[in-house]
Amino acid sequence: MCYLKNHFGNIEYLHGKANVRLPNSIFRDLSTAIKSNNGSTNIQQVAFAYVYLVTVSLLYKYAHFVDIDNDSYISNADIKELLGYNRTTKSIDKVIKKNGILDQLNLTKTTKNYPVRFEMHPNDRINNIPIREFFTINDLSENDVSYSELKRIVKNRNYEIKEPLFMTTENGDNDYGTLYSMERTHRIDIDEFLKFIFDDEMNNIDFLMYGFFKAKCKGYPEDMKAIAVYKITLELGIDRTTFFKHLELLKGKGYVEVNHKDWKMKDDNYKKMEANEYFWKGID
Repeated sequence: MCYLKNHFGNIEYLHGKANVRLPNSIFRDLSTAIKSNNGSTNIQQVAFAYVYLVTVSLLYKYAHFVDIDNDSYISNADIKELLGYNRTTKSIDKVIKKNGILDQLNLTKTTKNYPVRFEMHPNDRINNIPIREFFTINDLSENDVSYSELKRIVKNRNYEIKEPLFMTTENGDNDYGTLYSMERTHRIDIDEFLKFIFDDEMNNIDFLMYGFFKAKCKGYPEDMKAIAVYKITLELGIDRTTFFKHLELLKGKGYVEVNHKDWKMKDDNYKKMEANEYFWKGID
């Protein structure tokens, strides 16, 4: 895991406050699509998919699938290990394989043409955001100074990566991906990513719920929003017991605060329970 920590830590070292944006619709998209054999939402795999998308988005946006400084490159097996699975685990392959669930949802595209660097064009903007031009391995000539180094590091001729289409192409009602459109998105910063990934007390479900509360609450007064529990569990596809277990972990870390309201059911209808107030606090 040390080389993985160095690889992702180098994104922060090179780019400072690196970050990516994900569409707020991602939670329902994943929980609707990723099911167990019995037809219920598989929250473990939903959470894995969410963090996987954050991971490949950071790698793509900062052209860091291959890290020449650390002689390392990131494969799906590496990401499995990074996110708490065995490198050879097959159960989650249906989510991340070529033409798997994420590709079918048009959230990602499997490609061998990975980005190797990018350039910013501050005078050319979309939605007042400088255009980011990516250069891929296929754009390099064999005479390029980086070409031989990249080929030396990536020994697998069949090496494939995921392009996060929601970031690089039009997304839903937006004409542009989340690189250039912040509407109905939430931002995950590299320090948040590193905090969750390398904290042994936290797992993918904690990160998923953190991202959910950031998406729902940040930007409102006091970064607070009242949300009914049933709406949260429905959108995430999580059962109440699991939700409250991981909510306690987030509260214990100080990442989320909750003003608990009426816990009693009115007329035996849980939908009529008063909504709790959730305060997104962040990792600082």
